[in-house]
Amino acid sequence: MVKCVLSFAVAATVISTAVKSEDGIEKVVVTGTRTPKLLASSPVKVDVIDGQAVARLSRGTLRQVLEVMPGVVVKRSAKDGYNIQLSGFNGDHVLVLLNGQPLLAPTGSAVDLDQISVSNIKQIEIVRGAASVLYGSAAMGGVINIITDTQPASHLKADWELARNTGNEVEGDEWGHLYRLEGAQNWDHWQATFNAQSIAQPGFDYNSDTINQNGAEVDKLFANGGLRYSEDGLVVSWKSRWFSEEKYKPVSVIPGQADIISYFSDVNQWQHDFRIEQPKNGSINARYITHDETSGNTNGLRNTSIQLAELEGQKVWMRDKVEWVGGWVVHQDKLDQIRIDSTIPEVDDASRNSVEAYGQGNWELHDNQYLAGVRVQRDSDFGWHHAIRASVSVPFRLANARWTWRAGVGESYRVPNLKERYYVFDHSNLGYMVLGNAELVPETAISGNMGLAVSWWTNKDSWQVNADINVHYSDADDFITTLTDAEASAESGLDIMQYQNLEQAILSGFDASVDMTSDTLSLQLNYSFLHALDGNDNRLPERPRHQLKASATWKLPRMSADWQLYGVYEGDVAPSESYTGVYEDTSFTLNTVFQQTLTPHWQWRLGAENLLDNHQNTAFSNAGLFDARSLSSRRIYAGVTYQFY
Repeated sequence: MVKCVLSFAVAATVISTAVKSEDGIEKVVVTGTRTPKLLASSPVKVDVIDGQAVARLSRGTLRQVLEVMPGVVVKRSAKDGYNIQLSGFNGDHVLVLLNGQPLLAPTGSAVDLDQISVSNIKQIEIVRGAASVLYGSAAMGGVINIITDTQPASHLKADWELARNTGNEVEGDEWGHLYRLEGAQNWDHWQATFNAQSIAQPGFDYNSDTINQNGAEVDKLFANGGLRYSEDGLVVSWKSRWFSEEKYKPVSVIPGQADIISYFSDVNQWQHDFRIEQPKNGSINARYITHDETSGNTNGLRNTSIQLAELEGQKVWMRDKVEWVGGWVVHQDKLDQIRIDSTIPEVDDASRNSVEAYGQGNWELHDNQYLAGVRVQRDSDFGWHHAIRASVSVPFRLANARWTWRAGVGESYRVPNLKERYYVFDHSNLGYMVLGNAELVPETAISGNMGLAVSWWTNKDSWQVNADINVHYSDADDFITTLTDAEASAESGLDIMQYQNLEQAILSGFDASVDMTSDTLSLQLNYSFLHALDGNDNRLPERPRHQLKASATWKLPRMSADWQLYGVYEGDVAPSESYTGVYEDTSFTLNTVFQQTLTPHWQWRLGAENLLDNHQNTAFSNAGLFDARSLSSRRIYAGVTYQFY
């Protein structure tokens, strides 16, 4: 395959985020360059959702927040979790960061959005396209960076929420609960923070006459603590996070017996970070994560243990009017897996380690921003890899509007993770298995993007309008995906899927949005088009060709309240080859939330997810027909927040 970046378009309208946050302060972003930049001046396009919007959309996990973000596809996984797609790249190709550091994914692969708490989030930044230069192997499709408030004022507050899946309740498990207590205390040069959160999500079932339950019962616990010391420009911090999750869902019965086979999952994860930094000069960060999981059907449970250790350093300096960023990363992860009933290791202490170094220069000339960087990596199993990227942004004024033209081209790569090489995901009782493949080779891509953004005021400065369009193109070699193994499927009578390398994949499309904001109303409309093919011109499965998101948020100052209504449409979703036909290739969900501040201490909220109760028809999907709609239920919730101080 000849690797080249062909034409990119230009033009016209959208921005997925306003230049200013909801409180009117101009946004500062860090993800595109690893250094603070005003959003309007960033040489890389960054989409942002601020902390106020995050708090309105969810008090639980990240899934609800990203569903409203333009161009982000949120998919429910077979394990009742939620993964993402960006520009056609699935969750294995998108790196999710917390304050610039990677989060560990279950089984070492795509991060589950429902395992990430939204507590104390300052803003979320999204960079689409090749980001391997700054963030390494897993960032082929882009980066999502969750940024917490590192210097909150002393406070203490509590949250409580009650929820119900209306119309699809499981008898005896009708109500869900959320409890959260968070706080921070500052004294002298010290700061201590903590957060504790419990979430109980009830299951849901479309047909109570059958054993198979459609949605799992889920219990989650989050506990975070941190200590920070700062003096004379030096900051030393320690953070520890603990996460626990249990899932339970009946799936079938053993013929001739009364025993019920259920899907079960028990996850425990610890994460520890120690960081020394001079915010304007550089930092060193050490991280250690353990992830222990027992999961599978109750007649075939597996124990999985994952460990990740990482040491990273970064230096920032100025020379000859160029801002330079350089850094290094030493990384190791391990995976063990054993089937409990056989005690035979299925993955016996598999591990990989890598050493990486990167450098980037950012310079400004006549208000134009130029960015260029390179990264090299030495992987223990796959040897040397490198990536190069260059970007440019050109601001100008035309017809009383502020315009910014951005373009970038770069290489990216990804080494197969341990899950894709070794993991066994056995859902035999549901008719399928997903197997790792030790013969996988690294995937590489050349990607490019070009976009135009515009911002102006209308109607005597009462409305701010932001519009943006961005075109993207990626040409990938040895693209890793799951394919059905016809021979193994015929022998076993199951759908046997295995991770394999596609010789080539082409992912192209565009995102277009418009955002209009006044003192009392904010309107947003986003359309995304995706054309994703393999080397034989077959569509890559489970990806929508069309996505449309619309949102309206009303501010009601007399009531100290706001109300948001938003909908998500996905059309022409490609089925995988395991289906015999298509029942429904579109989906639509409508969501709403109202919140009101009653006093300086009390706030309440009322909301609904999937208001129209639009969900998959399991009668057809069990018959082998593809249904693009998610396994979901209408969920009504109400909650209160009390601010102690």
